[in-house]
Amino acid sequence: MTAYRKTLLIMLAVFAVVYAAGALFYVQQAQHDVQRELSGAVALADNLPAPHRLAAEVVPHLRHLEPTPSEPGADGSAADDVSDRESVPIWFTTLIGADHSAELSNGWRYAPADEAEEIWEGFLLISVSYAIGMLLCFFVLRQMVAGAVRTLSSLEAAMQAVANGSLTSRLRRQPVQELDALASHFNAMAEALESEQRTVSRLMTELLQLQDREREHIARVLHDDLGQYLTGIRAQARSWVYDPQLCEGKKQQARELAQHCETMQTHFRHLLHDLHPLVMEQLGLDGAIQHLVEQWQRLSGLSCHLNLGVALPELSGEQQTHLYRFLQEALNNISRHARASSASLAVTTDSIQLNIEVCDNGVGGADLDRCSGLGIRSMRERARCLGGQIQFESLVGTGTRIRLAVPLLESKPLVGGVV
Repeated sequence: MTAYRKTLLIMLAVFAVVYAAGALFYVQQAQHDVQRELSGAVALADNLPAPHRLAAEVVPHLRHLEPTPSEPGADGSAADDVSDRESVPIWFTTLIGADHSAELSNGWRYAPADEAEEIWEGFLLISVSYAIGMLLCFFVLRQMVAGAVRTLSSLEAAMQAVANGSLTSRLRRQPVQELDALASHFNAMAEALESEQRTVSRLMTELLQLQDREREHIARVLHDDLGQYLTGIRAQARSWVYDPQLCEGKKQQARELAQHCETMQTHFRHLLHDLHPLVMEQLGLDGAIQHLVEQWQRLSGLSCHLNLGVALPELSGEQQTHLYRFLQEALNNISRHARASSASLAVTTDSIQLNIEVCDNGVGGADLDRCSGLGIRSMRERARCLGGQIQFESLVGTGTRIRLAVPLLESKPLVGGVV
């Protein structure tokens, strides 16, 4: 039940109780008035002569008195009494005790019809006035409740917007002090949340940048130091194979050592590529994406159809890193969790944005948008750093589709291709 309907029912019940109490008091007062008029009519009849001894024009103007039917001239008065009684409901005359006449002295009788009519007219006037006042109160109440409900509806919409991530929602000043205080508190809360979000976003961006710099540093140290040592050990082992002073057993050990070094170098190159994609510096963004897909297919054993647009935009080095890491994390999630047999990756552009779509035919899952896994969170942060909007579409048994839309301001196209 809405707040207005609930308030309306409560006010209607209050008005009904007040009206019933007022009507009860009015009826009691009316009964008292009827009895008082009866007493006055008895006293007046005792002091008046018989109706036929008075002037004919005087008898009709006497209040609450009329000749008895046996008196001359009583027919017309009786007819008037019946006509008066017909204008007042019978239940009302019965309720106030004005439904019967009383025989008095000197040929007079008590006729309360005109008193009942006056009481009835007063009752109608009070009832109509009360109804008009009640309607006015309901109208004013409706206007006040409608204003409050509008404010609450605006608050609800603003809170829903905040829940959806739009922390820029604000409420206008309100004419009612209490509602204005509520709006002010909400605006202060939204501003605090927006400030905290900016702080968290800045810290997350700096953390990702630091992570990428550390990865790059570690990759270069491994490549320049450990990689060179490993290459030297392998070359030394190869030279022992051709040393005539060594026996065949030692030469076999040298061959095995060289093979182990080659295996270590292969895994070492994969590790270096995961830490820092040097291929992006050598081949550019489109070449790095093609190399990523080829390497992922070799390591995962799954097939992946790659569609690169013919005019990829020119991005900054930081943006390219974020985009590459986003695609890397998306493909790794497929090989680790999707239980898919194939995947597809499309990177295309239009006049306003860069569009990325990663799909698989795996098991899928529900509520992927609310997933708090490290990979999903990493993709969200990368998308935020790119200024894009990410969308997850996944149902159990139908696979997963990840869409990323990155707005483009001033970009220059690069040549891409299709694999």
